[in-house]
Amino acid sequence: MELLSYLELFSRTFENRFVFNLFNLLLCGVITLVIIRRWRAQTRILAIRKQLFLFLTFFSLGASFALGAIFSGAFLFLRIYLPESAFDLSVHVLWAIAWILLGASVYDGTVNNQAKTEPSRNRLSRSSLIISLSLVIAVLLLILILFYLAEPLVRLYPKANMALDLTNSILLGWTLFLFCRHSLGGRKLATVALALLLVAALFHLVSYQVVDAKLSDIFWNLEQFIGSLSLFIFALAVGETAQDLFDKVFVRLQVAFILLASLMILVITQTEKSEYMAILRSRSEQLAEFVRAQVDYFRHRNEPLSQIIERVDFLRYIVIEFGNQPELRIIRIFADNQIASFEINDSGEIAANVERLPPDLSSLRLNPEEYFQLDSLPLILAGPGQVELYGTRAFLDKHIRKRVITIFSLFTGMVAFSTLLIGLVVRGAGATIRRQKGEIEKTQDELIQASKLAAIGQLSAGVAHEINNPATTILSRATFLLMRHRDDLSASDREDLDAIVAQSQRISQITKGLLSFSRPQVVNIEPIDIDRVIEASHRVLQEDFAANHISIEKYIQPNLPRVMADEDSLVRVFENLFRNGIDAMPNGGAMRISATTEGSRGRSVRIEFSDTGVGISSENLSRIFDPFFTTKRVGDGTGLGLSIVHGIINEIRGSITVESQPDAGTTFVIDLPTEERR
Repeated sequence: MELLSYLELFSRTFENRFVFNLFNLLLCGVITLVIIRRWRAQTRILAIRKQLFLFLTFFSLGASFALGAIFSGAFLFLRIYLPESAFDLSVHVLWAIAWILLGASVYDGTVNNQAKTEPSRNRLSRSSLIISLSLVIAVLLLILILFYLAEPLVRLYPKANMALDLTNSILLGWTLFLFCRHSLGGRKLATVALALLLVAALFHLVSYQVVDAKLSDIFWNLEQFIGSLSLFIFALAVGETAQDLFDKVFVRLQVAFILLASLMILVITQTEKSEYMAILRSRSEQLAEFVRAQVDYFRHRNEPLSQIIERVDFLRYIVIEFGNQPELRIIRIFADNQIASFEINDSGEIAANVERLPPDLSSLRLNPEEYFQLDSLPLILAGPGQVELYGTRAFLDKHIRKRVITIFSLFTGMVAFSTLLIGLVVRGAGATIRRQKGEIEKTQDELIQASKLAAIGQLSAGVAHEINNPATTILSRATFLLMRHRDDLSASDREDLDAIVAQSQRISQITKGLLSFSRPQVVNIEPIDIDRVIEASHRVLQEDFAANHISIEKYIQPNLPRVMADEDSLVRVFENLFRNGIDAMPNGGAMRISATTEGSRGRSVRIEFSDTGVGISSENLSRIFDPFFTTKRVGDGTGLGLSIVHGIINEIRGSITVESQPDAGTTFVIDLPTEERR
């Protein structure tokens, strides 16, 4: 036990309790804010029910620390001593509710894993779990209300607190067991934090059962630091699981500032208190020496203590020192089985008293929350005795709370300002990352499309040659028979041969398309006028537009720069897109073609083909450029037109995208480089 006397600990004073509770409250606030943001963002990392349980867990913990901060802060700042038993019991009940909710969140997560195999059991487990939680929490709140209303129950406060401490330790152990047993145990930070919480709960239980004050302070310090460390790790764990970059930076920044501010408040207040106490004690040494010398001198001359304290010079010096030392409140002199005391009240009135020592000296012990010892000197002459000087903690706390308010205000302003600045930076960075992610995904889609086209192109070249030869033979023989023996054939035979010729010609067209698709395009890139290409393509299909009752609206930006492309290939692209629009509007409609500059200094030209047709469903939109994919009826198309369009546009280093919704029309957007860009 001698070793313990040398340990420098944070005593269980109101200012230290206030700082620890405030630190834990702020950490719980950070955790709940992140959970709320995740809830509003509707992330699927955690189930909604699990997020609710976690939110209620840290809300209950935050409420318990808020009560602790109110209790200690009321005395530290306002000198109001609130009923400790009621506040302490409320804190224990809130802890019990928090651990129940935390265990329920883990249990709920394990139930969800079995949902697919046991749906009916899962529904029963969820409902029974919610009912059980509600009943347990209602019972705990009822106990708390009874303690507040029934005065006799207050005497059961120590036993109730001990029972709640044991319950909390058991609940935390059960939660840790569930955490480690199931898949959630893979989250190492959360598991470590939960284990530390269990250790802190055990230290809390021990600290209130140990009789030795120094040893009790050691366990209390361990409880506070380990509990705060566990919440610190919990906050980091919640931040690391966040998908939003702002949440991750917010958690790290807030936790770092809260930790730094709390440590500085603790260290500075402890250092300030030690230095200030040393100053106060040095000021009281002269008074203590004077009192001891006076008492020793007159006792040696056999004067009783009651006469000594009534001497004019003695009283005058005492009154002067009470005025010089505002922290001084009580002077005690123990001698001849008597105690003489001088005490000054808040009004400045000094009361002197002499009485015999009581049999139980513990009744003379002053409240350590109200007073602290300034000096103590033993009497030297005429038997044993003691001179003790006590100061008021109200004066000491007034000095300390100035430091607490200054440091906390400074750090709060710094946190708010830095959060604002970093929030702006992170939001900008997040927008850039999201844009880059979109560009990367677009590039990946284009690479996938290009690799599919390349693979299908190689396959198509071989298949086209193999199919084209027998198809050509069938076509030539059927045509020969029709030419030489048409008059000798029956009507049904002529009809069959016509069908053979027609289908053979269709096969020939398909193989021709396959060969065009698979062969590298021989393009002649040169500056061309895009309005001339649009006009040429439209002229070819002008009769088809009229026959299908489709109106055409064209907008060509004046002084449009020339694009770098192959004119014949581009005519083929536009014809395909025109035909695609005609097929999409069997009952007539309208088609709009526009050509405008895009980008700075007109470095590209954007051509848009919009129709009012049937549109394309979202599941088909991603496959629209795949070879052989078509939404037309069987026999109405080969599915190669848009694939060839895509290949040509890529060949001339342009881009093509499509936007469409069912029954809302389709828009193809082509971007082509201009002379300036090349």
